Amino acid sequence: MILTLLVLLTILFLSIEIQKYLKIPSPITLITLSYGFYYLFPTMRLFSEESFSELVLFLIPILIAADALQLKLEDLKKNAISLFYLAVLSVAISIVFGIFAANTFFAEYALSTGAVIALFAMVLATDPVSVVSVFSSFNVPHRLAILAEGESLFNDATALIIFMFIAIPMMNGVEIGAMDIVVVSLKVISISVIIGLVVGFLGVFLMKLTSDPMSELVLILLTAYGAFELAEHFHMAGLLAVIVSIITLNTITQKSFDEKAKKVKKARNIVHRANRNKKVFSTNFISGITRKLSSDVSSIERHNQNLNYVAVLALLANTFLFMSMASIVHLDLLLKYQTEILLMFLMTTLIRAFMMGTFAKVSNMTKKMTDIGLRWWSVLLFAGIKGGLSIVMLQMLPAGFEHKEMFEAM
Repeated sequence: MILTLLVLLTILFLSIEIQKYLKIPSPITLITLSYGFYYLFPTMRLFSEESFSELVLFLIPILIAADALQLKLEDLKKNAISLFYLAVLSVAISIVFGIFAANTFFAEYALSTGAVIALFAMVLATDPVSVVSVFSSFNVPHRLAILAEGESLFNDATALIIFMFIAIPMMNGVEIGAMDIVVVSLKVISISVIIGLVVGFLGVFLMKLTSDPMSELVLILLTAYGAFELAEHFHMAGLLAVIVSIITLNTITQKSFDEKAKKVKKARNIVHRANRNKKVFSTNFISGITRKLSSDVSSIERHNQNLNYVAVLALLANTFLFMSMASIVHLDLLLKYQTEILLMFLMTTLIRAFMMGTFAKVSNMTKKMTDIGLRWWSVLLFAGIKGGLSIVMLQMLPAGFEHKEMFEAM
């Protein structure tokens, strides 16, 4: 176990340094170094495929929480229509295109509609941690970062809902019509959002009862994992519940810290005036102001430290995830299905290029959406980095599914 931790920390350190000096995104170096390690030490395997899915489910809340903490409610409101298109409509329409494309290019496998929906939901799910990591390495415009990071976060929720509540039932023989899809989607989304709001407000209530920095950090984690577990218990979208709960918690608590920041600024002005003219204020008054100023500054700094701690935990979790992914990949399967993998890559890239192009055209026609040009289009096109959520979906496929091996390779 100690050896595993040493390897994990070494790979993470090298990845961070390579990204810093060579400007190579850390997800690329993480997966490359992990593959290299398992190539040199093939007998050292962290997880089996079965236990890997459990690991990802365990890591999802902290990974999602770290990214949700980066999003501001104000930014989400300003870009709501754009994000809805990118994370919901784009995924749904892409899957429709995928159904027609798969019937042409994968006709020999005679995949059912449910199987095709499952396949495209798996490959369309992005990795928000990797997206945030890549964008943090470059001086990216704020609105572009919001689009890419927001899309990657909510895209996962959309893909998982489609996979669990539409694709899997269809693969099990359940007939689902267009109206059923609408009803199920609205039900899952609304209940998951309600669960997220309830847990988020509960987290806010508990946050107000403590001033201890470690307790605040624990409460952030409790909120994320509590929302996820509660939603999963009721067979809803745990991932969406985590996003809503953390955004709720962070938005309300951030308001209180913003108010403290304003008070700090006001207090500093008073102290500055007092230093210039000591006769204006009494010594006791200045002492009280100074103590309050010190207390508020300390609480703001502790809060920012907690956000950094969550980011570090997510970074460690993501490294663990990439190492585990490398340990379960079968190179023989990649070679066996190399044609199918290439076709799937080309299909998803072309479909995403079309959807991003449509977004660019529509957004340029209205002021209610974020206007993007060719450069932003190209960035969004290749911002769909894949992650471990696809492996979780793979383990959810019905037992005995005959094309699971091909799905795993893809």
